[in-house]
Amino acid sequence: MGLGASGKSSIEAVVFDGKTPMEVADYQATINYSRSTRNFIDSSFQIIDCGGQELFLSSFIGDHAEFIFTDVSILIWVVDLSNFDQVSTGKFYFDHAVKRLHEFSPNAEIFCFLHKSDLLNPAMHDEITANMKTFFTPPVELKIHFRLTSIHNDSVFLAVGEMIRRLIVQDSKGNSLSEAIHAFVRKNDEIIGITFYNKEGLPLFTHGGDRSRQVLQPSDLISSNHQRILSEFTRNSVFNITLETDRNFFIFKRVNKGLILSVITLKTAPLQITQIKADELVDVLYTLV
Repeated sequence: MGLGASGKSSIEAVVFDGKTPMEVADYQATINYSRSTRNFIDSSFQIIDCGGQELFLSSFIGDHAEFIFTDVSILIWVVDLSNFDQVSTGKFYFDHAVKRLHEFSPNAEIFCFLHKSDLLNPAMHDEITANMKTFFTPPVELKIHFRLTSIHNDSVFLAVGEMIRRLIVQDSKGNSLSEAIHAFVRKNDEIIGITFYNKEGLPLFTHGGDRSRQVLQPSDLISSNHQRILSEFTRNSVFNITLETDRNFFIFKRVNKGLILSVITLKTAPLQITQIKADELVDVLYTLV
């Protein structure tokens, strides 16, 4: 949810459908709402993309509130940082939406996307985030998380991946996947980062902490090599690609028809040995999924 033109539909198209920012530049406004179902591992999630025109928002927090806000796990509220004139209007609808969310889904969490952050001076990010956290404090007791996002870098992938991960790890299979990835990194010092994600670049499980963030995230690689990787993934049942930078190798391997493993390793480590270890991890993950 969020005001019109804040970027809600574009986020969904880029993250879940593999669209590029250029392909969603002329998206039309969502009329009323749209609903889609997404599958990750053995979990199925329904996404409701709510139109942001005030006519629709008034309906969502009014007569249709029970339908919109019942059985919600996560509410994503999108704030357009390129349009500060509308922030106060957005806060008005945000407060009412949160109250209805608390009424019908009291255990839900809120992610507030401070969106189009690429249009701001990076030196202002901390100050804007702090101000927005203060301004968008929920009027009722619900968990809320603030994330600076943009479809022009990996930030929106990481934010959505974090949410999906919160839902997946609630089941035993999700816990097993997470444990397997963490154990693999602990046993192999040359591995500085690992991500298990879908072919559109959404990271479902990530390990490596600050070390991998200082290098490059797989969603960055998907953005810059999207057509090559997607083409290879679609037509090649084996799918084994290695990309390299000055200091690192990025090893991509297929786990199943919709999931990719990416291993980030230092170039000082023997590539062939790392590939063998990655194959062993693929076998473990394939068994789990």
